[in-house]
Amino acid sequence: MANLLKNFCSDTRGNIMFMFGFLVIPFMLAAGVAIDYGRAVIAKHKLQASMDTAVLAAGSLRTATEDERKALGKAFFEANFPASEYNLNVGDDFISINGNVISADETTSIPTKFMQLSGLLEHGGSASPQEMEIRSDATALVPQIGNAEIALVLDYSGSMKNYLNGEKKYKTMRDAAIDLVNNVSQNGTHDGVSFTLIPFHSGVRANLKSEHLLNADGILLTGTSRTWSCVGDRRENNTNDTEPSTSSSDWRHRWQQNRMWRWSTWGGGSNKTTSCSSSLPIIELTNDISSLASYLQSWSPPSGNKQYTAISAGFSFGWHSISDNTVFEGGSSYDLITAEDPEDRVIKAIVLLTDGAQTASAHRHISNGGQGDNPLGDDDWPLKNTNAEENLEEQCTAAKAKGVLVITVAFDLDDEDTVTRLQNCASPKPEGTGNYTYVAGSTGELTAAFEDIGNVLSEMVYLSQ
Repeated sequence: MANLLKNFCSDTRGNIMFMFGFLVIPFMLAAGVAIDYGRAVIAKHKLQASMDTAVLAAGSLRTATEDERKALGKAFFEANFPASEYNLNVGDDFISINGNVISADETTSIPTKFMQLSGLLEHGGSASPQEMEIRSDATALVPQIGNAEIALVLDYSGSMKNYLNGEKKYKTMRDAAIDLVNNVSQNGTHDGVSFTLIPFHSGVRANLKSEHLLNADGILLTGTSRTWSCVGDRRENNTNDTEPSTSSSDWRHRWQQNRMWRWSTWGGGSNKTTSCSSSLPIIELTNDISSLASYLQSWSPPSGNKQYTAISAGFSFGWHSISDNTVFEGGSSYDLITAEDPEDRVIKAIVLLTDGAQTASAHRHISNGGQGDNPLGDDDWPLKNTNAEENLEEQCTAAKAKGVLVITVAFDLDDEDTVTRLQNCASPKPEGTGNYTYVAGSTGELTAAFEDIGNVLSEMVYLSQ
């Protein structure tokens, strides 16, 4: 018996089987725990990703009420997270908004099979002893919405009636401009975005104060009542947004009525382009997007025995229309361009489009001209196309110096000097990536250019943080 017991104790055969028998249970338990943990990690990832998507969706709306943001965020969460699979009921207050902070915090649990056997689960919270609790939270910011005053300075000269790619050019411009207006204003839902329309050809037709005008014979007008007048460049201050002086000695600062001619023929005659009443009117700053779209939809270049292109006059009135002077009285202070609070900030922008070179002449410099009864008859008031081109160059430089964003579009324009002038006129993009200028040789390229301009302006107005 003693030998049998001794042999049994010293016999090592079958040890592996005993060791395996002892270890198989913890091995299997460890594998089960790994499975439970892996399922929890997958659920946690799904929950976090879905919550991130939900708060980003809620913050993606540029203009919306809190309830609209919450509803959209909840809808995105439910579309991405299988709530029923994890027995999760998502309430209406799933997303909370405090100031400009959007947040979400959700907890759920998943059943476990092995971790409860191992004793690794600590019971607490809302989970049962047979469940593992998972929790995620996410935050995003409501876009800080700024404001904008945008002048659309659009060429309505006779050449815009020409066909390009099977469509009249002004119609392509019109449709692209309407899309831009709707894009930036969020279809009129953001009343902090205003537009002014400046159609130009041989000049512009504007509703101006009498005290800012000379009549067709060069006589100073008085009073603050407004009258529709067709005008071109001024003789002085034609490269800035200074409003005309009411002093009789500063008559050169004023606009001349019925000044839409090619040369210095003040009485009309063969150089007269078109009647003032048939010219398209300036639409001053407004946030009535529906009316703006209606104007654009109905406009076409006016008829006339001579049509010229006064780019500098168009730009000048685009600038005055968003200026804080009293020529039109609609523009806000330039100080708001750099306001600290994004909701007070105002983007002032001019979008200038033309399809031709400057062909309307303008004054440039004045020298020793006596006023007299009819100072406009003096010989030292030269009218030249090159004057107007230089005026435009200085206008662009001065507007940009005041913080105005200048965007230019050359549409089916084959004059290289004018294309270069427009490119130099435009504001620089951030980080030295070029200027905000577009050369569109086809209708498709113009549509794409205006779409990009709308996106650029929208990104500036609706500031995500």
